Amino acid sequence: MRPASYIVIAAVAGFIGGNVLQAPALFDKVSDHFSDKKSEPANFWSTPAIDGYGKIHYVDTPAYKPGTVAGLSNKIVFQINRNEGDIKQTNLGLERVARVTNLYYAAGVPLNKLDFVVSINGDAVSAALDNDHFKKAYGIDNPNLKVISELEKAGVKVTICDQSVAFHQLEREWIDTSVTHTISSGTTVATLQNEGYAFLML
Repeated sequence: MRPASYIVIAAVAGFIGGNVLQAPALFDKVSDHFSDKKSEPANFWSTPAIDGYGKIHYVDTPAYKPGTVAGLSNKIVFQINRNEGDIKQTNLGLERVARVTNLYYAAGVPLNKLDFVVSINGDAVSAALDNDHFKKAYGIDNPNLKVISELEKAGVKVTICDQSVAFHQLEREWIDTSVTHTISSGTTVATLQNEGYAFLML
C-alpha cells in the first residue's frame, strides 16, 4: 500500500474517532437543552375519564376532533403485546389506552358513546394476572389491576389472548376475573376490524 493511502486512512480514522469521542458531549448538550422545562400550572395535566391514569394536556383544536364529527362510530380495538420498562410498574400500553379514552372524553365524546376493546397478548399477558399469581411471580401486588378496573368502569372491555396464556405456560384460572378470555388476539382484532373497528397497536 502506498504511503499516501496510509495518510488518508489515518486521517479518516482520526476524524471518525474524534467524532465518536465527542458524541457523548454532544448528546449531553442536546439533552440539557430539552431538559430545561418551563414550570407547568397545577391543572396542566388531567385524567378526566380514567382517574389517575393516561394523563393528558387537552388543547381544544377543531382538526380531527371526534366530538364534532357527526355519526362517528368511536369503535377502536387496541392490541398490547409487550411489556416496556419495569414490569412492576403499570403496563405502558394500558396507560396509552387510558390516555386515548381521556382524550376522547375531553374532546366531547360521552363514555357511553365509546366502544373500546383492549386485546392483551404476547409478553404483556402477565399484566392480566390476578393479584395472587402476580405477587408470586414478581413479589408485589399487580399494578395493572387498578387501571384495568378504571377502564372497565368507563366501559372499556379488556380481553386476553388464550393462545398467549398457553404459550407462556400460564393457567387460564390465573388471569384476573375482570378480564375477558378470547381464543386469540388475532381473531379478536380481525373480527372487530371486520365489524368496523379502527385498530391501534400499543
